[in-house]
Amino acid sequence: MKNIAIIGSGPAGLMVADQLSDAGMKVTVYEKRKSAGRKLLIAGSSGLNITYDAPLEELVAQYGAPHEMWDKMIRAFTARQWRNWIEELGIPTFVGTSRRVFVEDMKAANLLKLWQERLVTQGVEFRFGTEWGGIAETKQYDATILALGGGSWEPDEKPLRWVKILKDLGIKFNDFTASNVGYQVAWPAKFLAESEGKPLKTIVLTSSRGSKKGELMVTKYGLEGTPIYFLGEAGEVRIDLKPDSTIEDLVTRLESAKENLSPMRRVQKMLKLSPVADSLIFHMTEPALLKSLTPSEMAERIKSFPLTLTATQPLDEAISSGGGVDWSELDENLRLKKFPKIYCIGEMIDWDVPTGGFLLQGCVSQAAWVAKAILGQ
Repeated sequence: MKNIAIIGSGPAGLMVADQLSDAGMKVTVYEKRKSAGRKLLIAGSSGLNITYDAPLEELVAQYGAPHEMWDKMIRAFTARQWRNWIEELGIPTFVGTSRRVFVEDMKAANLLKLWQERLVTQGVEFRFGTEWGGIAETKQYDATILALGGGSWEPDEKPLRWVKILKDLGIKFNDFTASNVGYQVAWPAKFLAESEGKPLKTIVLTSSRGSKKGELMVTKYGLEGTPIYFLGEAGEVRIDLKPDSTIEDLVTRLESAKENLSPMRRVQKMLKLSPVADSLIFHMTEPALLKSLTPSEMAERIKSFPLTLTATQPLDEAISSGGGVDWSELDENLRLKKFPKIYCIGEMIDWDVPTGGFLLQGCVSQAAWVAKAILGQ
């Protein structure tokens, strides 16, 4: 029976612990905090989406390079297998309208509780309040799996100590960057007074990276929401405030007003946009320009409203992070080439995906892939 150490108790660490302990291996999970799954709990605080409902090829395509590796890893533990595993714990899952897959109660707490109970039943030992100190601590184990997480939601430890350990060992590490994160916008005070904390619903955001339909939330510093997470970049982006109408439709409706209305009043009366959209047009358009816009010009502006994103929010506030251990340091089983008894899984490797369940799916698929390698399957 092999003796395995797992460093980190996020989804990747817990899943590899499950797969190996279920196969009869002796598994010890080390966690520097006093409890497991902190980031999973944070991620699940506003609705835990566990994966994405899509054909395998479409799912794999979200992960980018190295494509061949991702194809193997996702196939090692597919979205359907992950859902089945959760449902075997007694937690139903469902597909939302966005094709995201959620646990029934939308929270992570019950999943984490039942997951830990399963692991304890399978003989896994947890050692909380124990931080990884380096390579010397791995020698007593047949294999050590590092599941140390990414750089987001880590405001109390700058820089992360384990990153320095790996760099000092000569492991190529690409610095963490904020991902799936809000962007800053220089809002006028009057706009914030009217719109902070309110959504821009059913819009389409377009940047040089593409277009994405969804909802954006106005915050005191800028914008949050799935379209920004997918396509945000510093510089000018465009927002279609009325994606279900053509420019021609909008012009017709604006010109149908019988009264002699100002351009803004014409928009408010004839188009009935959301209060946030009205406020955006009013406060983020130069007053002289706003007064002179023809119905055609106003329609074009509504269909392609210009907005400047100045910068991302800090890494501490990001949902996830890019950067991490470079793929060149790992063999096909995610084992460090320089230290063949040590594996890396999860966000600590340099990969990045949008929100929507892809991150969690990637973590558990990597865990299953490494478990199969250790078990010789």
